[in-house]
Amino acid sequence: MLLLCARASAQERVVSGTVTDVTTGEVLIGAAVVAPAFGRGAVTNAYGHYSLPLPDDSVRLVVSSVGYRPAEVWSERAVEGRLDLALAPVDLDEVVVEADAGAARRPEATPQMGQTALSGRDVQALPALLGEADVLKAVQLLPGVRAGQEGTAGLYVRGGSPDQTLVLLDGTPLYNASHLFGFLSTFNADAVSRVELTKGAYPARFGGRLASVLDVRLRDGDLERHRVRGQVGLLATTVLAEGPIVPGRASFLVSGRRTHIGLLAGPFIDRANRDAAARDDATLDPSLSFYDLNAKIGWRPTDRDRVSVSVYRGGDAFAFTSVDPEVACRDGACRATGVENVTGGGLDWGSLTGSIRATRVLSPRVFAALTVTASDYGFDVEVTSDEGRNGPSPVTAAAAYRSGIRDLSARLDLDVAAHADHALRVGAAVTRHRFTPGALSLVGDDAATGVPSDTTLGGGASVGVQAVVYVDDTWQIGPLTLGLGVHGALYASGRHRYPSIEPRLSAALRLFPRLAMKASAAVTQQPVHLLTTGAGIGLPADLWVPADSVGPERGAQVALGLAGSSRSGRTTWSVEGYWRSMRGLVAYRDGAAFTTPFDDWQELVVTGEGRSRGFEALVEHRTDRLTAWLAYTLARTDRRFDAIAGGAWFPYRYDRRHDVSAVAVARLGRVDASVAAVYGTGDAVTLPAATYDATFLSSGSVGYWTASVPAAASEVAYGPRNGHRLPAYARLDLGLTLHLRRGDRPHAVALHVYNALNRKNPFVTLLDERTDSATGEVRQQLVGIALFPVLPSLSYRFGF
Repeated sequence: MLLLCARASAQERVVSGTVTDVTTGEVLIGAAVVAPAFGRGAVTNAYGHYSLPLPDDSVRLVVSSVGYRPAEVWSERAVEGRLDLALAPVDLDEVVVEADAGAARRPEATPQMGQTALSGRDVQALPALLGEADVLKAVQLLPGVRAGQEGTAGLYVRGGSPDQTLVLLDGTPLYNASHLFGFLSTFNADAVSRVELTKGAYPARFGGRLASVLDVRLRDGDLERHRVRGQVGLLATTVLAEGPIVPGRASFLVSGRRTHIGLLAGPFIDRANRDAAARDDATLDPSLSFYDLNAKIGWRPTDRDRVSVSVYRGGDAFAFTSVDPEVACRDGACRATGVENVTGGGLDWGSLTGSIRATRVLSPRVFAALTVTASDYGFDVEVTSDEGRNGPSPVTAAAAYRSGIRDLSARLDLDVAAHADHALRVGAAVTRHRFTPGALSLVGDDAATGVPSDTTLGGGASVGVQAVVYVDDTWQIGPLTLGLGVHGALYASGRHRYPSIEPRLSAALRLFPRLAMKASAAVTQQPVHLLTTGAGIGLPADLWVPADSVGPERGAQVALGLAGSSRSGRTTWSVEGYWRSMRGLVAYRDGAAFTTPFDDWQELVVTGEGRSRGFEALVEHRTDRLTAWLAYTLARTDRRFDAIAGGAWFPYRYDRRHDVSAVAVARLGRVDASVAAVYGTGDAVTLPAATYDATFLSSGSVGYWTASVPAAASEVAYGPRNGHRLPAYARLDLGLTLHLRRGDRPHAVALHVYNALNRKNPFVTLLDERTDSATGEVRQQLVGIALFPVLPSLSYRFGF
């Protein structure tokens, strides 16, 4: 590599630097720096840095980024090879005539497939559930991505489960990226700079997951002036503050979000409980809350060095208490006896992450980033029971479950502009995982017998260490651009060792100036598993567990497609076909769950395999006033487990044959209008095929003896697993924002309408019995329960 750089340096001049926002000083990710006369270009990395080898000392460069006015500059202005650039945001009242500056950003110019980027501005402009702009719901509108249950924020990418997507927040992995049982994501859209989803053969610098990478980058904070902005909505209030610590050199950004569901629901709950207490009925006192806090400090000690510290803290808390009074009736009058049966519980979960990053421009050709990250995710579940409280023989019981995962990681990344047609990325990382798969505690006390009980099951921690080295090479040979990479990893836990060599290959062949044929292939390994409850709503009780004796998940994927763009570059399109195989998938055995008593979680699981194949198409159009895209996915996903469905292949629960998304955001002076329409094939479901009479032995405890007696019941025989389909899913969302004032002190009112057509999309389905009034025949029917009717919401945005 050094020899290649030395040979290239004798023939070329390299210009490198950082592209920033001229008003705030924040770096711009994905900005293009192009030399049109020579057909060369570079794109800024996640830190706003670029390196561009040039054949001459004086070359005209064109710099562009979405939402900014293009700028022209001559390379001779570089001082010792360094040329920092700044772009001005577009004023929506002006019309910008763009040159073909985005050549380096065009999909046909890069061998990477299945990659789509959204800005924080894109996310905020989309229609939102209850007015809360949501990163994950925006990503769900892209091809190859679908949600779990209606309204939830889970990501199922190309037939993979949510754990197969690596979610990064400023480079730190997040193990739970949702609030409110999956209905909202943890990302504060005001603090987000860029969201990038890469499916399939993602770059070798990423690893540890089978399906995709979702890289979320936060803003650095304004280096020039102090600002405060926020939003007050029906669900939560968000406030963000940013500004310079040392103007031009150091900045801070702090954002917080807190729900106020309790304030809105409290009066209704109190009234219902007063009415219930007056009738001596049971009362229920629930509470639910969540919060987010992001903090980031950036410092530029020199023009070549940058240091940043980022912290995220978020959590949810759900609790309830139910009091059911015992009632005695005499002479036709019923009164409470003062004895109560009390049931309570709580569910708390949250994440704490932090990162320290130092970057340095070692030379015009070499950029280095050193990152140290830490994360801690955990959840606690507790259920209590106090039967006969205030009575002569109360019986108390409590069950608690605790689980979590803690990571500590360090990594070094180098970007090397070896040649005009040759760019390298190399790096190494080491991560220490500490898993606590779960400890189930059972405590009880029976006043009648005087015998207490106290039992703890599970609770053993597992420590795993993962070491990684990688090389990514982008090489242009005439009309052919190759992406060659290898990700080498070793995961070690106790006596278990799982090495992997994961090659990555991507290629783009220019057929015409604005059309390329693309292909990719990748092998991946995942040393962590997510045991899901099957509810599909991102419950925190979904357990992260290590590979250990069950082994890691392994996958392979190949893809082939076409990509192109219009002459101006404002319209881009791509079509891709892919095939995926997955091995080592983990699922609960039939009837098992995280609350099942166990000594080792590995006793509860079975392993299997999966396969997915599909076709994706995306057409996107972007101007300063209009952003629109149309996405279509045709896919099929199957699973197979030896201990499930007789070892036969069956459709994955979230297999969706057809999926269409259409999105448009128009900026019309003081009004922004947005629409998002979604249509998809219904979810796969297992239905009963027949009922029959059966006799079985039911056991009941009598003192210290166990008695078994025969009992007759009607049993249900089910048809093929996931062999039927629910009705098609369809939804239309609308958004309208009126900007009362723009500029330095913006104020706006936003109206969002979720499910504007009021379609009854089922959130859950239940089996119910129906008796035919004419024949008296009892039949079972599938009943769908819709959670979200048409939901309008208002929010107020402010800034100063």
